[in-house]
Amino acid sequence: MFAVAALTKLLDRGGARGAVTAFGVPRAAAAFAGSALIAGEFGVAALLLAEPRTGAVAALLALAGFSVAALVSLARGRAIECHCFGRLSSAPLGWPTLARNGCFAALAGLVALDGRFGWALTTFAVTMLVLWLGPAGRRHRASRSGDAACLALADRAGRVWTLDTLQENRRPLVLVFSQPGCGACDALLPEVARWQDDLGGRVTVALINGGPAGHRVPLELIDETRTSFAAYGITATPSAVLIDGGRRVDTARGARAIAELVDRVARPTGLTRRGLLRGASVGLLPAVAATAAACDKSGKASLPSNVDAFEVDGAWLCNQTFALCTTAPCVPSKTDPGISVCDCVVVNGYSVGFRNCNDRAQSGNKVRSAFSTVNVNANFGVLTCPSGVPWANCLDVECEIDPNNPAVAKCQCLTVTTGESRTFAGGCETATCTSTIWSAATPDLPATAQYRKGMNQIGQPVNFPKTCPASHP
Repeated sequence: MFAVAALTKLLDRGGARGAVTAFGVPRAAAAFAGSALIAGEFGVAALLLAEPRTGAVAALLALAGFSVAALVSLARGRAIECHCFGRLSSAPLGWPTLARNGCFAALAGLVALDGRFGWALTTFAVTMLVLWLGPAGRRHRASRSGDAACLALADRAGRVWTLDTLQENRRPLVLVFSQPGCGACDALLPEVARWQDDLGGRVTVALINGGPAGHRVPLELIDETRTSFAAYGITATPSAVLIDGGRRVDTARGARAIAELVDRVARPTGLTRRGLLRGASVGLLPAVAATAAACDKSGKASLPSNVDAFEVDGAWLCNQTFALCTTAPCVPSKTDPGISVCDCVVVNGYSVGFRNCNDRAQSGNKVRSAFSTVNVNANFGVLTCPSGVPWANCLDVECEIDPNNPAVAKCQCLTVTTGESRTFAGGCETATCTSTIWSAATPDLPATAQYRKGMNQIGQPVNFPKTCPASHP
């Protein structure tokens, strides 16, 4: 197990660096930490062969350390992609991860204790094995039977596609999930079309859209009921799922992560059984580990240590799932006159708020609202509404993802009735200020200055809308 974990990380060093960064290792040290982790796992495997009892103690320590890190992550509600086995089996940390560690820890204990307490440790190992593999097996069978039903989707020409027809050429399949009105999705669609044209011989890329759109992606499947979104656990767009050999291998959330996923799969040197056999040489470790460390590209000195979560003048810029309410219409709560319930969209990408990124991380069907311009296009404008007109303040509030439409969230926003407000909604029609309660902000647009500054630090574009005319005819 340790040898396979080390070897698969060795073949996916970018994923290993990303994983240790997600656990809190500074970005500048991620390459060294990833290489050290690979070397440590190979070292444990070698000790288990040369000095079994010493190796078993080392294995116990390694498993205990990783389990503590996993427990802390789960306690904070963070779903970190651990890349424990590289691209061979990458999934978010969860209780099955702890059960797997417990199973191997019991086996290591048997060796370390020279067979003493055998029955107790064996019973514990079997229990952990059931807790590890049992739920995964049931989910796998359920997903396998549900995938075909959920992917009985028609393209624009009316042809119905299933999982079997998409995989009839036995190539890896990437399902990209999108929805109309998602600015980040629209920006990604030209890339999806290019992948479909350029990678047809290596990877099948299919777009699953939550409704018909005006763009032209060659292979676009329409799922207006979003049943396939629910089947694959897609709670924000854009997202993608990699399927290979009939198995769900990996999930990517956000345009950048999707591009990285497609790039990894399309590489001729991607992870395969033959590649595993070619790379199965412990003797290559020192040279490759040194190369990985030397190839660390930590960026310019001005970059934050963690570009996915950093503080900017009292606000936090986070690259994760969030609820975007900049154009959300709202209605008064039936139970609390001080609350407006707003229909916001669930998005992946960079956003800013005054809560830190851990507090804003998605937990189950709960997600927080934050500010972003990810969906801004030429039709947007900053509309000013007069004092006394009710508006909803949604920044940093808790939202609940709609179980029937995981791309939408209901946010409990504070109703404000004093002072002017500014909103991206309304289409510059001043009459809509009084006809609808909009998600809005005070005239100084809190957190927008930090958003611009933070995005500039990491070289990300900001498409801020222009101010609407003072009046609209």
